[in-house]
Amino acid sequence: MSVVPNFTPFIGEHCETVATGNLLRHAGLELSEPMLLGLGESIGFGVFSFKNVPAPFIAGRVRPEAITKALAKNLKLDIEFRQTRSRKKAWENMASFIDAGQPVAVKLDCYYLDYFESDFHFAGHYLAAYGYDDDHILVVDSNQQGGAMKTSRELFEEGRLWKGPMASNALTWTLSRARSDIDWQGVTKTAIQANAHSYNTPPIKNFGAAGIRKAAAMAPSWKDTVADAPNQLALMGLLIERAGTGGGLFRRLYADFLLEANGYLNSDIIAEAEALIRSAGEGWTKASNSLQHFQKDEAVLGDVAETFVEIANLEERAFGLLSTVK
Repeated sequence: MSVVPNFTPFIGEHCETVATGNLLRHAGLELSEPMLLGLGESIGFGVFSFKNVPAPFIAGRVRPEAITKALAKNLKLDIEFRQTRSRKKAWENMASFIDAGQPVAVKLDCYYLDYFESDFHFAGHYLAAYGYDDDHILVVDSNQQGGAMKTSRELFEEGRLWKGPMASNALTWTLSRARSDIDWQGVTKTAIQANAHSYNTPPIKNFGAAGIRKAAAMAPSWKDTVADAPNQLALMGLLIERAGTGGGLFRRLYADFLLEANGYLNSDIIAEAEALIRSAGEGWTKASNSLQHFQKDEAVLGDVAETFVEIANLEERAFGLLSTVK
C-alpha cells in the first residue's frame, strides 16, 4: 500500500473544509474549521433549478471550490487544480501525489462511497485521499461520515467520473507549503469585508438576501410544482442542513469564525453581526426540519416561507454591518 507518511487526519463538519484542511495541516498550518470557512469567504445563498432535477436546489454557500480558492488567496498559497475525463489520467493525478508523500483533495459523487449511507447522487462532495492499494482508497471525510475511512477503489473511481449536476471531471487539487508570516488581523479583516461585499452585491436576484426572499415566495407552491414532493422536499431539507450546502451548519461555523477573528480585531460591529448570524443559523435548521416533515403537514411550507424571510432579514443586517468593518 502507498500511504502518505506522517499523515494525521484533520476531522471537521463540512466536506470541502475537511478536504482542504487535511492538505493545509500536512503543509504545516493548523487552523480551526471555522477559520478555514471564514477565510474561505464561504457564506452566500443561491436557489437554482436544474434540468431533470425535480426540486429546486438551495445552497447557502458560495459556489463549489470557491471556499478553497479564497482561502488560498488570503493565505497566499499556491494551489493546483487538475481535471480530466480520462480514467487513467484521473488516477495518475491523484496517485502520483500520494506516491510523492502528499495528500490530495478529491471531488466526487458520494453515492459511490461504500460507507456513505444516503442513497442519492450528489457530485459536489469532497474528501482528502492519503493512501491506496489495489482494492481500496484511504480517505478523510466529514465527521458525520466517519472521518478517516477506507472505501472501494473501483467505486471511488466511478464516483470521480460520474456525469450529472455539480460533477467536475475527476477534480483534484493540492496546496503548497504554508507561510509562517501571516498577518492575522489583516487577513481576517480582508476575508470579512470580501464576504460581506459578495453577499451584499449579488449578480442576480437568485443570490443573497434577495434570493432567500425569492425562495420564500416559491415555497408555498412546492407542494404542487415539485414531483414526489414529500420525498423531494425532505431531501431538500436534508441537503440544506447536513450535506454541506450551507444552511445552519455554515452559519454556526461562520459565527464561530467571527468570534475567533474578533480576538484579532476587537470590534463591537463584528460581535453584533456574530449574534445575528447565529440566529440565522437557527432559522436554517428550523426550515430544514420543517421541510423534512412536509409529508406530515402541508401547512409547514407556509412556515418555511416565513422562516426564509426572517433569515433574509437577519443576514442582510449582519452583512450590512460587516461591510463597515475597518
